[in-house]
Amino acid sequence: MRTSQPTDAELAMLACAGEVEALAALLERYRPSLYAAAIRLLRNRDDALDAVQETCVIALVRICLLRDPDAVGGWLHTVLRNTCLLRLRRGARETLVPEVAVPKRVPGPEDLLDEQAARDWVWAALQALSPDDRLTVMLRYFSRCDDYKAIAAISGVPVGTVRSRLNRARSQLTAALLQTAEGSALSQASLEGHRRAEWEHFYSQLHHSPEPRTYRDRYAPDVDVRDTVGRWSGINAWSAHEREAIVLGVRAQIISAWASNDLTILEIDFTNPDSAPGHCPPRSTFVHHLADGRSKRLAIHYV
Repeated sequence: MRTSQPTDAELAMLACAGEVEALAALLERYRPSLYAAAIRLLRNRDDALDAVQETCVIALVRICLLRDPDAVGGWLHTVLRNTCLLRLRRGARETLVPEVAVPKRVPGPEDLLDEQAARDWVWAALQALSPDDRLTVMLRYFSRCDDYKAIAAISGVPVGTVRSRLNRARSQLTAALLQTAEGSALSQASLEGHRRAEWEHFYSQLHHSPEPRTYRDRYAPDVDVRDTVGRWSGINAWSAHEREAIVLGVRAQIISAWASNDLTILEIDFTNPDSAPGHCPPRSTFVHHLADGRSKRLAIHYV
């Protein structure tokens, strides 16, 4: 009896064969690293979350174009990166650039969703959307519309309404997709709950007694920490810097936690003391890269 987790390639092959549960498990596996990459590029929580959701929907309708199942991780990150770059360029123009390399003939929905199970799941999920949201999604992902202005013109609404409808629909579709991976979702929830509890305990101890030994279980001795203005090498240097803020009266509150085997992403809001109201930016994202369960590399983004 097999007890090991399926590989990325195995999940990708099953997803290409029409097993939506396999795609859901694959996306849940990559969700933390995709979000970390999106934060790095966009430096905004809401935009990063929306980019991950966009990547999930694109994967849902285009996974059958994946030629090399072993490269599925790189493929997902390419989709995510292109989605983020599009968002960064959107101020200059609204063109929807191609997310991934595709054959010269653009496949239709029946080609992309060739397997009956996947096709039925997608259209059932679309039916659960409101009529306006469903129209917008179908124009965005299945038609020849190449920019938001075209979608807006066909729908008879402003471009801003197109964006808000897509954001809402992507959120619903992604939630429905990830819920199909019940076993994976449960294990993922358990992992993220455990990691969040560890770090909440860490900050509780730190707030009560900001001592160097508090860091030993959570950080590697040679941890490398960077933010937008500085770099700290080693647990002693980093703990001294952070403890200085804690002694001053800064308090950290974990808003959410994302986790995979080698990543922990913490979204942290800071409260500054009245004596130093501008000491820390109010919102931050801590991306911990792990080795042997401890933070080996930490990148801090203020968003």
